[in-house]
Formats: sequence, C-alpha cells, structure tokens
Amino acid sequence: MKKYILKVLIGCLVFSFFSCEDSIEDATGKHVYGEDENPYLKVDVEATITLDVEFEVGRFEPQIVNLADYSEKFQAQIGMTVDEVINGLSNGSIVFYNINVAKGQWDKSEPTKGSNGWYYNSAGGITAESEDFVASLEFNKESKQLMVNVNENAEAGHSFSFNVGFALNGADYDNYVRFAFNVATTDPSLIITNVNIPEGDYASGPVNLYDYADVIQYNLGLTVDEFLANLDSNEGGTIRLYVIDNETGEWDFTSNYTANPPGYWLNADGEVCAWGEEGFSLYAEVNTEDGILNIGRAPELAAGETFKIRFGFRDTTDEMKFIRFIITATLE
Repeated sequence: MKKYILKVLIGCLVFSFFSCEDSIEDATGKHVYGEDENPYLKVDVEATITLDVEFEVGRFEPQIVNLADYSEKFQAQIGMTVDEVINGLSNGSIVFYNINVAKGQWDKSEPTKGSNGWYYNSAGGITAESEDFVASLEFNKESKQLMVNVNENAEAGHSFSFNVGFALNGADYDNYVRFAFNVATTDPSLIITNVNIPEGDYASGPVNLYDYADVIQYNLGLTVDEFLANLDSNEGGTIRLYVIDNETGEWDFTSNYTANPPGYWLNADGEVCAWGEEGFSLYAEVNTEDGILNIGRAPELAAGETFKIRFGFRDTTDEMKFIRFIITATLE
C-alpha cells in the first residue's frame, strides 16, 4: 500500500513539473500585438528627445524640427539613417505614431491633420480640426521635418505636452526615437495695470511708460526715449497708438485720433468716439515730453465708476513689433 501511494505522489510531482514548465513558457513569451492594439511603451530615456516650444501671442510662427539634426540618435536607437527611416515609412518597416505617456503605450490613432499629422487640445490629447484645437503637428517626408504650430486664435497661458515617435515595426515598438514636445503660449507684449483718476472734470491718472522699459525693449527693440521719439505724432514716426476691442481683441486700424495725438476719446465700452459725442467717458493721450500715457475723465462722471480699456502701440512698418495694454480705470 505504501509503495502504491509513493508511486502516485511521484507521478503527481512529475506531472506538476511539466505543467509548471508550460506555464513559465507561456508567461515569459512576448505578446504579439494585433493591428487594433496599442503596444506598450518601453521607457528609454536615451531614445527620448525633449523639446520646449514657446509661442508668443500675435507672433505665432511654426516651430521646425529637422530630423537630420538627430541622425546619430536614429542610428543608435533604430540602426538606420534618417533617409532609411523615411523609406521605412513607405515599405512598412517603420511606423510613426503618437505616444500616450499617461497610459504608457503607443497610440495608433489615425491622422487628423493631413496624412501625417494631428491636432491637439489644451490637455495634449488628439482632437479633430473642427474642434477647439490649440496646437498641431505635421510630418513632412520630403523636407524630413516635423512642424509644430498653434491655432491663430490661441490665448496666452496654455501649457501642455504631446509625444510622437518613429519605431521599428515588429512584435513590439521597443526600438524607437521619441520626440516629447512641451508647448507653451505666452504674451510678453501684454501689460495689465490699474489707474485711479482723481476727481475733477478732465482730470487724469498716469501710466508711466518708463516703468515698462523692459517690455518696450523686448517687443519693439527700442529704449523708452527712442519709442517716444518714434511715435507717429512726431515727424517721420512710425509707431501708432491703436484702440483694441474689449470683447474680440481686434485692433481698430481704421479710426483716426480723436484726442490730442497720439490719443483718443472713448465711450464706456472702450470704443473710439469724439469729444462731446453721446456716451463719451474717457480719453487716452501720450505726453511725449515726460513719457506718460494719461487716462482722463469726461465731465460730470460719478465717483466709483470703473472702465476697462485696451490699447496697443504697433510699428506700422513691421506688424510683428507691438505692445498692448489692458487698463482698468477707476474714478475717484
């Protein structure tokens, strides 16, 4: 009886051994991803190229990445030249997809911009052109470039990232080169300030332009003295003062000065009007002698009223050179 039990135990152990051997084989075998599956992302710091791309409101220009600048990276990570990678996209040996970092996997989403690009929302997620996209990326095979751009209506304050990569096509995408783009929209041209206007008809409160010398220098390339000398109220000056719509942010390029130039009378909505016109409320004039932008009040206005007004100075010979003001004026 004992011999019989012993034989049964030995048989069970042998059977268990072979069963475990099969299980280990199954567990360590690499998963083969299907066409509809997104392969996992093998984290490889050496394969990642991180690029900070900043866009200034009003001066949006595409940011270009030349793949040739990273030829050594492609050779080291994929074992191909840039030209071979481009050719590989045509013959299927190379794939180009987004990477979902949060999920730790590749994203095979179809292009939403042209045949080789995508639109992205403010969180860095893929979106369609018809939706409120903030940024876009497009790959140009002919020029071997990645081009990142932003929606022309994008406002300052966006900060997000998205990732794309070129990978050797196979059972996985472990051999790859990844581009991580950190996108930000800024507005170094914008000055936001408050002005208190003392009581009294036509009294004014000052905005000292010398306080914003750094902004003027960065955006217009001028010192404050040079800026004042180049205002179009001076002979030969090319810098003009414009009113900007409070709601749309559009510049009013058609109105003439209605106060002492450079200057305007404005109604309560911050729109250009004439002195004495119904609803005229404030004026804005630049004193070129002392570098003060004066914000003044019309007669018979009540203390405590507040107004929001927007202005911009722009070089009429170079539309990329400008500064803007958002001013909250309070009557005392």
